[in-house]
Amino acid sequence: MMQAHQARGARVDRIVAAVRGVASEVHQSPAQVALAWLRHRAVPVIPIIGARKLTQLEDNMASLSLSLTLDQVKRLDEASEIEMGFPYDLYNTEVSRNIVYGGMRNRILA
Repeated sequence: MMQAHQARGARVDRIVAAVRGVASEVHQSPAQVALAWLRHRAVPVIPIIGARKLTQLEDNMASLSLSLTLDQVKRLDEASEIEMGFPYDLYNTEVSRNIVYGGMRNRILA
């Protein structure tokens, strides 16, 4: 159980570091980068803005004028990738592929 929590923490740390890195590049706040990133998603996402102060709302709304490069979006996407773990990892092994394809995977997929 503790390993799963640590893995989630490491993933969150990677995402935060990537968002902060892009924010530093574009000279905007991490919140603006995160909201702009959502607009670049293949699946439409409607963010819920939880601003408590007018300055937070204004900062969030400023994300609408922020455009990210394809490289920046790619880095953010890579940082947030989810490791599938078991059983996906098991099915992705050479032994499992040999069982599924009867040892003929190279011939079938060639």
